[in-house]
Amino acid sequence: MRFPLTRENDPTKIDEPKAIKMLHYAIDSGINLLDNAWPYHRETSEKFVGKALKGGYRKKVYLSTKLPVWLIKSREDPRKYFNTQLKRLQTDTFDLYLLHALRKTSWKTVKEFDVLAFLDEVKAAGKIRFAGFSFHDELPLFKEVVDAYKWAFCLIHLNYVDDDFQAGIKGLEYAHKKGLAVMIMEPLRGGKLANKVPDGVVNLISQTGRVQTPAEFALRWLYNRAEVSCVLSGMSTLEQVKANIRFASKEHMGTLTPEESAIYEKVKKFYRTRTAVNCTQCGYCMPCAQGIPISFIFELFNDAHMYDALENSRWMYSVFIKSGNRADKCIACRECEEKCPQKILIAETLEKAHALLAES
Repeated sequence: MRFPLTRENDPTKIDEPKAIKMLHYAIDSGINLLDNAWPYHRETSEKFVGKALKGGYRKKVYLSTKLPVWLIKSREDPRKYFNTQLKRLQTDTFDLYLLHALRKTSWKTVKEFDVLAFLDEVKAAGKIRFAGFSFHDELPLFKEVVDAYKWAFCLIHLNYVDDDFQAGIKGLEYAHKKGLAVMIMEPLRGGKLANKVPDGVVNLISQTGRVQTPAEFALRWLYNRAEVSCVLSGMSTLEQVKANIRFASKEHMGTLTPEESAIYEKVKKFYRTRTAVNCTQCGYCMPCAQGIPISFIFELFNDAHMYDALENSRWMYSVFIKSGNRADKCIACRECEEKCPQKILIAETLEKAHALLAES
């Protein structure tokens, strides 16, 4: 989902020569899992990857993609999207196939349209080898989903700052004990733990005694966990591919000292003290009558402050939120504030968030 582009801010314009060079170098160097999904690069990524894997490269990788559960409106839809994805990726079989971005609403869809039975069907037909899911909700629902099906694996959001976010460390440990392989997304939080890192964090990282980049510092924390099967790190340049391969080729399990673990806690605390709004992403404020994705906007607002990621947050705000659903459409009905466990002044905060995130 992070291929280089020929046109800035247009995800559909993948720089195909550069991206193919990156993919082939990665595979030739030992990377053997490619993760994809229906919406990546605004629905152009799967088609591109299918093209890039010609010439024998398909046989060298475990190919993974995800069912867009939010688009399912009937029992026939899973098959429709699945068959389209097979054509896009020019394959007869997916090695790994996930239900994408499970949360309360999409889990309800899974149960309503018997999507788990569809997974059984395509597995029995030999069209997928391993079934899994990616997750974006709270720990109790994560445990329910884990226990609901014979999953081979799951994909969760985890890094040293977000260790109690969504499934978190507790979810990692729960799934591992249940026999699932656990893959990690957002190890660098979309690059925010690697780029424009505050001096305070750089100083703390230097206290580990290791010569390492902020990206390596973040990845090391995950590679040190025995429960982690695979870390998905998005890469946009060949240099990033080479750097990740060099780092992942070394042994990191059990290498963190107690002193280093304490430094991770200090860095996490440093970032969290920069939080602009105390939103826990619980979702109780939703749905908004104006269609405003309140918690997502607050996440972008926090990212801009915590990680000096204003440019990225503004880009996300403009690309992923339609103009009719942005924070300035709040009518201050305050229904959301009555539901908020954190007692956030949501209407006022939305106004501040729009003032920061909307480029003039």
